[in-house]
Amino acid sequence: MADQQGGDERGVHPAGNGEGRLRRLWRRIVFAGRWIRRPNAVGQPITLQPRSARLLLLLILGNVAALVLLGVALRQAMTMSTAERPTRREIVTVPPSQPSPAPGPTPTALGRGGAIAFSLKRGGNADIYALDQGTGRLVRLTHHPAEDRCPTWSPDGNYIAFASNRADNWDIYLLDLVSGALIRLTRDPSFDANPSWSPDGQWIAFESYREGNLDVYVMSTAGKQLRALTTDPAPDYAPAWAPDSGAIVFTSLRDGSKDVFLRSLDDEEVVNLTQSPDLDEDAAAWSADASRLAYVSGPQSHTSVQVVGFDWETLSADRARTEFFGTGRAPAWAPDGESLIYAYEREGRSHVVAASMTGWAMFHEVYAAEGVMDDLAWSDTALSPRVLARAEDADPSAEQSLYTEVVQPTPAEGVPYELVVLPGVSTEEGVPFLSDQVNDSFNALRRRVAEEAGWDYLAGLDRAAIGLDHVPPTGQSRKSWHLCGRAFALGQEPYQREEPMVELVREEVGNSTYWRVFVRAAKQDGSMGEPLRDVPWDLDARRGGGGAAVDGGAPRGSVPAGYYVDFTALASDYGWERVPADWRWRTFWPDIRWWEFRKTGDLTWWDCMLEVFESEEIESAFGPIPGREG
Repeated sequence: MADQQGGDERGVHPAGNGEGRLRRLWRRIVFAGRWIRRPNAVGQPITLQPRSARLLLLLILGNVAALVLLGVALRQAMTMSTAERPTRREIVTVPPSQPSPAPGPTPTALGRGGAIAFSLKRGGNADIYALDQGTGRLVRLTHHPAEDRCPTWSPDGNYIAFASNRADNWDIYLLDLVSGALIRLTRDPSFDANPSWSPDGQWIAFESYREGNLDVYVMSTAGKQLRALTTDPAPDYAPAWAPDSGAIVFTSLRDGSKDVFLRSLDDEEVVNLTQSPDLDEDAAAWSADASRLAYVSGPQSHTSVQVVGFDWETLSADRARTEFFGTGRAPAWAPDGESLIYAYEREGRSHVVAASMTGWAMFHEVYAAEGVMDDLAWSDTALSPRVLARAEDADPSAEQSLYTEVVQPTPAEGVPYELVVLPGVSTEEGVPFLSDQVNDSFNALRRRVAEEAGWDYLAGLDRAAIGLDHVPPTGQSRKSWHLCGRAFALGQEPYQREEPMVELVREEVGNSTYWRVFVRAAKQDGSMGEPLRDVPWDLDARRGGGGAAVDGGAPRGSVPAGYYVDFTALASDYGWERVPADWRWRTFWPDIRWWEFRKTGDLTWWDCMLEVFESEEIESAFGPIPGREG
């Protein structure tokens, strides 16, 4: 009767025969327990006969086996049920011609697994590097005196697409990591950069400056079937494919400030995702499941990393799911979406920081190096031993210096160093001088600017070294670095022309205003410089009165067309740093100081003065030297 009842239960319970078998086994165990241990034996030692022990052991083993079979059956049922419900955004198609990605180490919240590619600028030149997470090896993938940057991985991890100006203009190249072969994809004389590989392996999106406008284009991985995805007059750049290859996000200034836009490839719809007129957003990157977007927000010189949720039904960013990270740039997702990496720079040293997306405030430094690190990209495929071996053989033992500072021997008496003439340079005050400690770096910078911009901007300076009797503008300190020959002032005339040869981008860093100086290239054929991606600040707009007079100028109406060289970045390569504007810059022109650059090293101003002046001369002009009283 009990067995018949168990059969009825198997007919109505979803567990089927497995659950009925369990019920029968349980009854047998209970029966065995009653038989082995009678009520009047409670509290007494249990004595099992051999036959009874064997029966109990068989019953227990049978019960365990049944439970295992039942668990396996339930797991298979749940897996089949889940597999029947994929969504469109979870599917990434790999074409038959593309091999499936080779499995790599599993990424974690602390940044391990696969390989991270990035550009690293050392010695005034950027190259592509990769950090293999499995071995911890850093390898240099490109070696060329021209700039190589903006790496992006192919879906199978066998190729890296990047931008380079090694052929006298910016083009897109493919690096075959297996063979080491280099393939040039674009050959247009215009500017091509910022490639992004589609997840289906078929296409590469990139930014290109054609017909006087910066737009997003797409081409096949063979460099064919080129077509424009954007045509707005404002700059559109920095494309990034969605994980299902059905949409692209990019940065645009079409609404007045930098915002992240989405362009659907199905219906050509374009949507502003960030809509922040008071902020600049840039460098968007998708999470692997397309549910989140990471991007940078804030001024170019002080951006922070943000992550927002993305709603595919409304094609909008979910502000309620916004997460804020620290100061940084170039965010990139781990392949599993569990962590986010970005670059952070401090005092000339760059760091790759990994932030956990699942643990609160979990940050980890993955790598640090001297130089400027940018354009991070993460692949789940580790570098092959062949790639590691080839990169090791090709890696130079030492970086080449940009210049050699030749200093005259220190005299036995008198001041340690001299102020030396800058050959071929003039100022309104006559022959310019700089300290013997920094003049060679200036001369090297001058040659570099002339080479990249096509004209010798530094041949005419406003001033260099000044005398001890110099009277500064009202309100400015007399303790100028010009006195000791470690500062120069650019000529302002090229900025004030009707068609300016210099543009200024205003940058707020903390409570200070800085200026990024861009020099217009003499040749506008794509062989020099690159297009601007920021709206310059028009200082002359203050003459028109109104709000511009109060604000010290106004943004230009649009981004100027043409090619420019970032003078501020070049100067920094040679150790010359810009000077912040003084607090009255909005109403007092001398306080703007966009033209000021200095090279202080680790010196104090007093130490700098003692390099080129006798202590008596210094004290007669500025009073007692600190630390030398008495």
